[in-house]
Amino acid sequence: MNFKQFLFPSDTKRKVWLDFLDYANRLFAAGREDLWSNPDTFISIYSQGQGLLRSDVLSLSILDFYADFIHREPEVREPWVGRKPTFALKKLLALEEPRRVLLDVLSGLQTLYRGNPPIVLAIPSPQRLLLWLDSVVQLDQDHPISDDDIEAAAIYLAEYLRSFSTSGLSAIVIMESDSPLLDLNEALSLYQPVFNIVKHYQWSVGIQQEGIAHGITGDGDELDFYLYGDSESSDLLPLWKKGLAIGGGLNRNFWEGNSDFSELPSIGLAYGMIPGNAEPEKVLAQLKKLHS
Repeated sequence: MNFKQFLFPSDTKRKVWLDFLDYANRLFAAGREDLWSNPDTFISIYSQGQGLLRSDVLSLSILDFYADFIHREPEVREPWVGRKPTFALKKLLALEEPRRVLLDVLSGLQTLYRGNPPIVLAIPSPQRLLLWLDSVVQLDQDHPISDDDIEAAAIYLAEYLRSFSTSGLSAIVIMESDSPLLDLNEALSLYQPVFNIVKHYQWSVGIQQEGIAHGITGDGDELDFYLYGDSESSDLLPLWKKGLAIGGGLNRNFWEGNSDFSELPSIGLAYGMIPGNAEPEKVLAQLKKLHS
């Protein structure tokens, strides 16, 4: 069974995919600041969260590890100031410490769970990564981010993903910018190097987008699934009935107890992030409804 078939089973209950790290960090570690630099701390907090919440998928984002490293070691970015976006990106992905921490975390999760639940790595899209770098480093203002830069970023990301070939991954999620330079169809054609490496390692690939799901056909691109954590489950129901591989519905409104899946057929994927400041009683009550 491939990952897409696991996410969207035809004969079992709906899968539940939770992004719970901020919530678990607050609940079990009072917001420890060494989460992204200490693999033991990360695995401890993550495993406690999973033990309580029982997500059907384990996922972690590479951007958090790199953002934390640059915050702790601001001098690293000084040589990038005034340079082209792709220069800064190449240097970012070559940093040893955040990659080592990330690999150690994945190794620990692989040993702990042995593929059950499956592990997914979330990466920023090439254009999101360049936009993020532009926000943390004063890049060359005479060299705005171009299509060629985005395509080059996809090549660098694809090469970077080779580092995780033995990390037991089931899928890659491309996290798109909430203010993208290009619309999805334009961007996907430039992301081809990432799709090629994903196919090489036989990983599934999906995309996470902000906002509400719309205009999704499920045809004509390289994506296996779509994630819309901000969407209401009732808005996704027509898409699920069409058989589209979309996850969502677990938005802030859900965790505040204002919506649930109880009256919906058991189709589609329940996906979303538990807010870091969510009330534990409401979280557990909503999870109980979700699994009932």
